[in-house]
Amino acid sequence: MTIEELAGQVGVPVRTVRYYISEGLLPRPAGRGQATTYGEEHLLRLRLIRLLVGQRVPLDEIRQRLAPLSLEEVRALLEEETQRAAEKERTEELSPREYIAMLLRRARLREEETPAEEPEPPASDAFSPTPEVSYLRREPEPRRSLPEPERWHRWELAPGVELLVRSDSFYRFEWLIEQLLRVARQAFGYRGHWE
Repeated sequence: MTIEELAGQVGVPVRTVRYYISEGLLPRPAGRGQATTYGEEHLLRLRLIRLLVGQRVPLDEIRQRLAPLSLEEVRALLEEETQRAAEKERTEELSPREYIAMLLRRARLREEETPAEEPEPPASDAFSPTPEVSYLRREPEPRRSLPEPERWHRWELAPGVELLVRSDSFYRFEWLIEQLLRVARQAFGYRGHWE
């Protein structure tokens, strides 16, 4: 296809395509002059670049991320980023309360999908009592330690907005926490810190 056709399919000016080529974001086309042609790789990379630019990813970072990718890897990443952009668009229509409720539902579903670990049966021991008389011999109670003080993890999502998670819930809701942090970064562009 010509540069005009390529630019038209993605909805960008021809000068933008030329700029991306000069910056090393797009590969040089085949041929020269009137015989210059652009292929599927140019189209897919250009679509991916536009998606990433829409997410405010700097051009230097886009160049570094895309440079080593094969055509198949570009295709897969484009599909992933397209789905992410569509999900972001859907979630922007939700109120903050609805969005948090949706994330909590997803976290519960993930938790339900994770099979519960069944305890392993005890190893056979010739000296252990039979089940019928096991109540006669009582094992000593394990020594109970003092309860640990509650520990909390804190993330500053934006100036004046924090996310607090109790340590014992951190791994259980790790996916949800990652989603909340990602949304905060996208919404506020704030990198924050955590304790």
